Amino acid sequence: MKRNKGLIIAEGIAANFLLGFLFIWTVMRKPLLELFPTWTDGMLSIIFGLHNLFICLGILLAGRLVKRFSGRIMYTAFAIMGFIGLGGFALLPEDNPGVAYAMAFILFCLVAATGFGFGIGTVQSHTIPWFPESSGKISGLLYMSLGLSSVILSLISHAILPLLGVKLTMLVFGSMVLVISIIILLDKESICLPPVEVAALGEESLTGITTKEMLKTPLFWTLLLWNIGTRTAGLIMLDHVAGLSIAYGGITIVGMLVSPCNGLGCFTMGTILDKIGTKKVMMITALAMLLATAILISGHFAFSFPIILVGILLSGYAYGSCNSTLPAMIKTSFGAKHYTENFSMSNIAIGIAAFIESSSGHVLESFGYPGIIIMMMCMTLPSVVCSFIAKTK
Repeated sequence: MKRNKGLIIAEGIAANFLLGFLFIWTVMRKPLLELFPTWTDGMLSIIFGLHNLFICLGILLAGRLVKRFSGRIMYTAFAIMGFIGLGGFALLPEDNPGVAYAMAFILFCLVAATGFGFGIGTVQSHTIPWFPESSGKISGLLYMSLGLSSVILSLISHAILPLLGVKLTMLVFGSMVLVISIIILLDKESICLPPVEVAALGEESLTGITTKEMLKTPLFWTLLLWNIGTRTAGLIMLDHVAGLSIAYGGITIVGMLVSPCNGLGCFTMGTILDKIGTKKVMMITALAMLLATAILISGHFAFSFPIILVGILLSGYAYGSCNSTLPAMIKTSFGAKHYTENFSMSNIAIGIAAFIESSSGHVLESFGYPGIIIMMMCMTLPSVVCSFIAKTK
């Protein structure tokens, strides 16, 4: 099967653009709190943190189900679940905050996040193998589009929120997921795996170890711990960037600047990965996040928003790097033969990081934003250690 690789990249970027829609939660926090005054920041942090756990579950399920169902079927499931999970917010009962919170949890976590996990697991594993000679660069491009989507969505939401309100705005985003997905699926060759000779760079068969074998290697666990640390720090920043900005004299919209830095980290570090290797990228990413937390601490003591902003942007860059490089690291370290299953397993990092991050709302309520910054630093330190001890090139 011969395909236009430019079209493959375009469809992958469009699909990943949709997969960034869940970041809209950071923009919807304040409108939801205004609509339901009895809800708290801690309650919303639980949903934000645990939705990543369900994304992880969706990715793991996708790795298993893709053996029985085609990538197109799995992607269709994502489109339907994404529409229901986001669009269902239009049905939240304003006169019953308790029921509304339960519905929000079910819709955003159980339905939307699980469906988005199907999408992430399917799109990445059905796009990257088409480009065996530049896995890092393509992975970076895909995750860059995912990160940049939140900027565009933030602009759209700020334009339509005053007109439609938070519930109908979520319905608009759910409808966008469904419509754009249908357009992608109109190409009958989209979301498909490449022939063996393409994925294997002309060889007759693919090479690589199984998931069970991968789990027995020290390198896998080193990569996993490295990713969990930097990912958790990045999730903490994403969850609280708007409030952090305001607390030190900035404005909410500054939080949107994290996404371009996220996208820049995705693309640049993904491209560099193909040239300098896994270990150096691990070190650069972990040290960048550690430096970001140090800058944030300096900004706190100086009560200087410009310094805080530098720390915010650098943490966004490091978060983008750890997101985009792990899929390529798994492929280059453990081979392409079982990449779909291995990639799915590596994403348990998302679930673990989400579980840890879900406690950040309570840290904020108890210790304020200094506690949040210290939490980020504590999560980053193990990543730094892992990056130096990793036995890989």
